Amino acid sequence: MRKIFFTVVSLLFLFILIRGGAAVLGWGAAPGKDELVVLQGSLPDSLDPARNSSFENALPITGIYEGLVRLNPRTLEPEPCLAESWNVSDDGRRWTFHLKPGIRFSDGTACDAEAVKSSMARSMVLKDTDPYCAFVFNPVSSIETEGRYSVSFVLKYPYAPFIKNLALPFAAPVVSPGALSKYGDEFWKHPSGTGPYMLKEIGRNKIVLQANPLYRGRPAPARRVVIGAVPDSQSRTGYLLDGKADIIFSPGRENLDRLQARGMNIVSVAGIDVGYLGFYTDKPPFNNKYVRMAAAYALDREKIVAAGLGGEGVPAAGLAPPAVMPGKSKGMPKYSPDQVRRILHREGYPAGIDVTLITYQDARRYCPPGGRALAEEIKRQLEPAGIRVTIRSRPWNDHKEAINAKDGHFFLYGWTGDNGDADNFMYTLLASSQAGHGLNASGFKNGSLDIYLNTARRIADAGSRNYLYLQAEEIILDEVPLTAINHSIIRIAHRPAVSDVNLSGFGLIDLYTVKKG
Repeated sequence: MRKIFFTVVSLLFLFILIRGGAAVLGWGAAPGKDELVVLQGSLPDSLDPARNSSFENALPITGIYEGLVRLNPRTLEPEPCLAESWNVSDDGRRWTFHLKPGIRFSDGTACDAEAVKSSMARSMVLKDTDPYCAFVFNPVSSIETEGRYSVSFVLKYPYAPFIKNLALPFAAPVVSPGALSKYGDEFWKHPSGTGPYMLKEIGRNKIVLQANPLYRGRPAPARRVVIGAVPDSQSRTGYLLDGKADIIFSPGRENLDRLQARGMNIVSVAGIDVGYLGFYTDKPPFNNKYVRMAAAYALDREKIVAAGLGGEGVPAAGLAPPAVMPGKSKGMPKYSPDQVRRILHREGYPAGIDVTLITYQDARRYCPPGGRALAEEIKRQLEPAGIRVTIRSRPWNDHKEAINAKDGHFFLYGWTGDNGDADNFMYTLLASSQAGHGLNASGFKNGSLDIYLNTARRIADAGSRNYLYLQAEEIILDEVPLTAINHSIIRIAHRPAVSDVNLSGFGLIDLYTVKKG
């Protein structure tokens, strides 16, 4: 009954937030100097970080809560937050975090080791029902406190990405045990964290935050932050140009010239994601790695982005995005149509090959026009080289089922990263253990690649991990179980008076740094 009650209440909350179409109700005048108005496409369906999983809607949560660590938005490296330092045991299984003393939640509850343990233990209980709770805490065997300001996580096995998982805006943020005890299932309506802001009100199509007077650092730059839901990019652009918003997310490529002509600032970064072309490595003709190479390296990724994606993307040089990949591999070669034809002839296909490419119809973050347009451009590039393509497109969920059934000969797919670690791309998409039941849709298995990926998961030294991932990337480029096409472009626009807007490839800004002149 408690689950049913929470589901009904959450749906009611979502209805309140998003009803009303493109109109944002609750303000009409220009925001004041100490008020920041931010518009995005939608809002979270809960302000409980343990029950949320959408980076696109995480902004209010990141203003209210903090974790033990956070990721630097530029480098994606973990840095201190609630913990001032941490250390890892020699066997890589015990991670001990030393908290900054004297921190309080917005409800006045002390943020000490017991509070952290209580918050994290709650997320561990939710592992079976929440994907991010499982993602963060599946490796954890137990949580222990050591004095008032030290807390340790004992892992089941060494797992280097654990530190980045603790920086996620979901499952890992520390919530007030006092508020949880007081409000129970209604905690999401009375959220209490240690962040620079606290909830003031939930309105129709908006969430209003106010400065947290108990925040340990300097006062928040804005006294009040209004985060509004405006699904249509044209409407968001209009609010910004009319002076009724300070920052808008995803202004849309078609609006950029108009925004820049009016003096608005545009900030763009490559997304922590990848759109890729995958091959069934256990099914002819792409069970032959040279045929895979012929198809993969006949593609001009810059033309694909320009023609197939309407310019909305960053051509990929490898599987992991630039901010995630710790160094530069040799890069993808470029084959001419003549080279491709010679390879096909050598491998027993003198007349070329006829293949079916399956794709999704829906827009994805890494493919805003939808997969059909992308597939058409790939078809145009492959056919002059003797690879004749039939396209079969389906809605997203049907497409995923078709991939699992190995329909067609190759497929368009993609991945949006969780924690900014190379492991989250390479191991997730290509480890042998992920074939058959995981996200290794190519069915690729390679012992040498597994050695690099499994070793990189278990050692903490950053330099050694970088080397291992570069070696793994070389195997991926040589074996071509899939070939990366592009990464998305994450974009915001803001008024000239707004400064210090740190945008990450996850599509988040740091509210605490944003200033209005």
